[in-house]
Parts: sequence; C-alpha cells; structure tokens
Amino acid sequence: MEETRVEQFGTEEEFQQALVELVNEFAPRRFAICEEHGDRIDGDVFAWGLAFTDGAVLWGDADSLAGRFRDAESAVRLFARTGRRLRLIWVDE
Repeated sequence: MEETRVEQFGTEEEFQQALVELVNEFAPRRFAICEEHGDRIDGDVFAWGLAFTDGAVLWGDADSLAGRFRDAESAVRLFARTGRRLRLIWVDE
C-alpha cells in the first residue's frame, strides 16, 4: 500500500493563526434567557445557551435543565408557555 504524504500547513505560528480564524468564523453566539419577576421588580438568568448555525443548546440550573432547540427564540417560546416572563439576551452584542 502506497503511503500518501501530506504537507504541513505553514509554520507553527501560521497554523495557530489559521485555527484562530477558523474558531472566530464558526464560534457559536452566546445568549441568556432571563426571567422577569413582577413588573420589572427583579430578574435572573433562567438559562444560558449557545446558538450554532444549525441549532441551539441550552443549560440551566433549575432541575438540571438542558436541551437542544431549533434556535434560541424557539427555546424562549417553549419555556414562556409556562407563564414565565422571559427575555432573550445576546451576550457581547
């Protein structure tokens, strides 16, 4: 069997930079779903999430809340059905 030799990608620094660019291009967007208590009396973070191009994942402390959703907005709609007053907050935006 003939072995195919694959050439390395540039220098160590160039390869590192290419990986950084890849990560920055495809990094998920971070978000929080916040719950409002009363009429703007208080609020807290109901769950944290990561939004990818093909869906979103959600993690919360309450009863080991975790799930995968079509997008961040669909997670908010689902949990708002329980009567919670929820807001979607994008981190770093």
